[in-house]
This record gives sequence, C-alpha cells and structure tokens, in this order.
Amino acid sequence: MKTAIYTFFCLAVLVLSSCSNDDPYFLFEVDNVEVQQSDADKNRLKTDIEFVSIAYNDLYGSNIPQNQLEEIITSYKSFGDKSLVIELIIKKFILDESSDIPNLLRVSRESVESFVVEAYEKLYNRTPNAFEKWHMTELIMDNTIIDAEMIYFSMMTSNEYRYY
Repeated sequence: MKTAIYTFFCLAVLVLSSCSNDDPYFLFEVDNVEVQQSDADKNRLKTDIEFVSIAYNDLYGSNIPQNQLEEIITSYKSFGDKSLVIELIIKKFILDESSDIPNLLRVSRESVESFVVEAYEKLYNRTPNAFEKWHMTELIMDNTIIDAEMIYFSMMTSNEYRYY
C-alpha cells in the first residue's frame, strides 16, 4: 500500500513538474494579417437601368434595345419584391437561346477552371481568389447536374453582382 502511494506521489510530481510555461510547445507566435472580403471595394449599388443594361450586355454581348429596356424597367418598378423581379429578369435572359453563355466542358479540370475564371472576370470584373476557384471547380466537377446556366444564374443574382 505504501508503495502504491509513493508511486502515485512520484507520478503526480513528475506530471506537475513537466508542465511549465517555458516549454517551447506552448509558445505560439501569430503574425497580424489584414483580411478583406474580395468584394470589399464594391460599395456603389447599380441603378435599376444600369443593372438591367449590364446584365443584358454580359449575356448577349451587345446593348439592350431601348424599348426592351423600358419594358423591363417598368415591370421592375411595379413589383415590391425587387429580388424576385431580378431573378425573373436574369432567368429570362439566361434561358433565351441567343444569350452568349460559354459552354461548360467537363472534359478536364483545366477546362472547368478556365470556365470559372472567365465567369468571374466577365460577371464580377475580377479574378477569383484561390478558394473561390477551387470551390467552384470542385462543385462543378462533383455535380454533373450543375450546368453553365446555373452558375451564371447564381452569380448574377448574388449581392456582389448588384454592386460596382
């Protein structure tokens, strides 16, 4: 019994003495890093006319005809829920046969990555950061149901697309 108490006491002393603040495994140094959102510079909201005109130009590669712009803006202003109308406008543009959405090739990872980079540059006027590029590429490669129209719809209905 005495031996068990003596052994326990020795182990307790060893454990307590092994924990010290001078141990190099307990020291961490952290560098200060300034973190910003990728869309942090975009702080100017597009007007209704700018939004519709830019969306049309992004999908068709030309300016929207004046009569079509007036018709869309009148419909846009008559609804209370602007996000619903934005989704309907974008959906109408994307589903049109003459829209200029690039083909999404899944032949190789490089072709999907180039599609992602082109979409970001065209719609957001910036290159995707490493995480955005990886995430979108993985999402497309892992889900064969996702097509170019879905990617364009999700990007064009995002908050970032509404801002300069």
